[in-house]
Amino acid sequence: MRNALYSYGRLAARRPWQLLAAWLLVAAAVVGAWSVVGTTIDDDVRIPGSDSNRAQEVQAAVFPASALGNGTLVFHNADGSVTSTEDRTAIEASLRAVQELDEVTQVVSPFPQQPGQPAPRVSADGHTAYARVYFDVPSAALDEQAADRVLAAAAPVTDAGLEVLPGGQLAKAAAGDPGHRSELIGLAVAAVVLLVALGAAAAMALPIISALVGLVLGLAAIGLLSQFGAIPDLATTVASMISLGVGIDYALFIVVRYRAARQEGDSHERALGVAVATAGAAVLFAGATVAVGLGGLLLAGLPLLTSLGWTAAAAVGLSVLAAVGVLPAVLGIVGSRLGAGALPRHRSNAPKAGWWRRIGEGTARRPWLAVVGSLMVLAVFIAPVAGLTLGQQDDGHDPAGTPTRQSYDLLESAFGAGVNGPLLVVADLGDAAGGDRAAMQQQALAVNSALASVPGVSSVQGPQVSDDGSAALWQVVPTTAPSDPATGDLVTELREEILPPLATDGTQLHVGGQTAAKIDFTDQVADRLPLVLAVVIALSFLLLVILFRSVVIPLTAALMNLLSVGAAYGILTFAFAEGHLTALLGLDGPVPIESYIPLILFAVLFGLSMDYEVFLVSSIAERWRAERDNRRAVVIGLGSAGRVVTAAALIMFSVFISFAGQDNPVIKMFGVGLGLAVLLDAVVVRGFLVPGIMVLLGRANWWFPRWLDRIMPRVDLEAHPSAGETPAGLPPLDEASDGLPPAGEASDGFPPVDGPVLETR
Repeated sequence: MRNALYSYGRLAARRPWQLLAAWLLVAAAVVGAWSVVGTTIDDDVRIPGSDSNRAQEVQAAVFPASALGNGTLVFHNADGSVTSTEDRTAIEASLRAVQELDEVTQVVSPFPQQPGQPAPRVSADGHTAYARVYFDVPSAALDEQAADRVLAAAAPVTDAGLEVLPGGQLAKAAAGDPGHRSELIGLAVAAVVLLVALGAAAAMALPIISALVGLVLGLAAIGLLSQFGAIPDLATTVASMISLGVGIDYALFIVVRYRAARQEGDSHERALGVAVATAGAAVLFAGATVAVGLGGLLLAGLPLLTSLGWTAAAAVGLSVLAAVGVLPAVLGIVGSRLGAGALPRHRSNAPKAGWWRRIGEGTARRPWLAVVGSLMVLAVFIAPVAGLTLGQQDDGHDPAGTPTRQSYDLLESAFGAGVNGPLLVVADLGDAAGGDRAAMQQQALAVNSALASVPGVSSVQGPQVSDDGSAALWQVVPTTAPSDPATGDLVTELREEILPPLATDGTQLHVGGQTAAKIDFTDQVADRLPLVLAVVIALSFLLLVILFRSVVIPLTAALMNLLSVGAAYGILTFAFAEGHLTALLGLDGPVPIESYIPLILFAVLFGLSMDYEVFLVSSIAERWRAERDNRRAVVIGLGSAGRVVTAAALIMFSVFISFAGQDNPVIKMFGVGLGLAVLLDAVVVRGFLVPGIMVLLGRANWWFPRWLDRIMPRVDLEAHPSAGETPAGLPPLDEASDGLPPAGEASDGFPPVDGPVLETR
């Protein structure tokens, strides 16, 4: 593989325009196809084999309208009653206008059709009412334009002085696309870090360009693949976050390696070949470790996690392709102009080894201090994990002022918290279908009575019987919010105690709806978590064994990665579950941690932590192979790789933390958890803890049984091709023919080596 990468790098130096044109044609084809078909989104939570999934299947089969997109229109009159003649006339006129919209299939009025019937969708004080609106498209197809049309049709209500708000899926659609402000902020901060680290605007621009190419290609590929299986909207956001972070980092490693080779005296062509063969191989391996972590999500057997796993892995893969494939072609064109726009230089009298080298020397002298001190710092971040509890969020946790939060609060104050997350009880009548209608009616009344008498149930609406009489549907409104653990207890009670005695004559009763589905989801995540963790750790361990020809280093790496993951969990608990940072993040109180977030954080962080382990220990291993002096290898390796790993972590932190500005609390959790954990891992774990442990272990780091050495394949990320090596199919090179000056001299703005140029060797 290394020889192929080396040949590609030299080819990129000789024929950059041809390669770039080929890549642009491929990108144009992929993006063009994506622009035609778009991305298929489906935010419904499905848990194969669960009770909620069975309820959903019956509902979709016999009540297709209720299984499609739907939403709520909330009407409010703070100074009067919506049941007054004037207000009711305005509301009914608005609902007739909404019903006439092409995409609307049904509107359920808040008012009873017959005098004397109860009005469950009108509040007791008469100030608030809500109507249900059903559409002919899935909920994911509802967009801001559809919400605007519905609200525009409700003009008679606003003309009458009433307040009208969208709720549920309609409110999510009304919120619109959050835009790309987070990505732009992350890119801006990353650009500043790159400019300081690389010292030149041209060098800074290349990783940004490579990451953007990878991001666009990744989103296009995800969009095309989503045609074969819809993905949740969250998947594209998480994929974008990870793609930008790793894309900039991977490109940075290659640019740094190229510049180091140029400073060592290599020609432009040879330096590019060396950069792609060494840093490019490391990038491929690093991308594989992230993919392994994300691939573990597939073992959970949950469509949501499967989608998040493969979409993020696809985004990482395209970022790797952009860094190893497209970036060399751009570097081949830029060449000696990489130093254009250089920052003013301030020469330092400090040793050229830098402060990471001095940290390595201090760690070598006092390894126990580095290890114990690092563990104490990590313990502070990990400690809150003792209070970690998993739950589910609802619209009541969104930032104040958002459309979802406004309608949630209004409905809660008028009808109770449970109205924002009703449960669905679905009866599959089976053999009873088409039988004794009187007996069926009697059974329906028994179900109504049983449901209404359960503590924790606010109201029961139904039954709604299908046209063929094969199924019936009840809407059960709890007294507690969707995210309240008491609602989960109610679901369990209905399934285990209340409904089984009522399932007679072949009838099957199921509890469904999104609230019940999330409860089932939490249970299955807890069941599959040990399997996912074990497989990801085992595969990552195996990859590092192959790479470093060591058993001890992969074992310590796995343990260190678990510490980083534990710190991430502690950060989430402290910031969100305990509410210490929610005000800073635009939230107004503690927010429960969704059950799947720790699992995804584990998958992503384990892969990213392995990346930093690869880049750090590869540098140490190279020195170890050359001198067989473990202590010196750690010092020099940390001095060489510490700066680039720190810069990479700062970049990834900048990208991740910028997503904390989005409204969605789940995205905030990903941004804060990933950002702070990556920075902590790079500085504390890789900068102090891993070097300290490696110094203490000495030669034991490199222990590798001979029998294992014989059966394991060999991977060499740092081997430097010999000076006379020429890729097949190309004539021998004249190493001095490119007109570039000797190492250490400046040309065309290319900075001398003693500036802020990062070192990798």
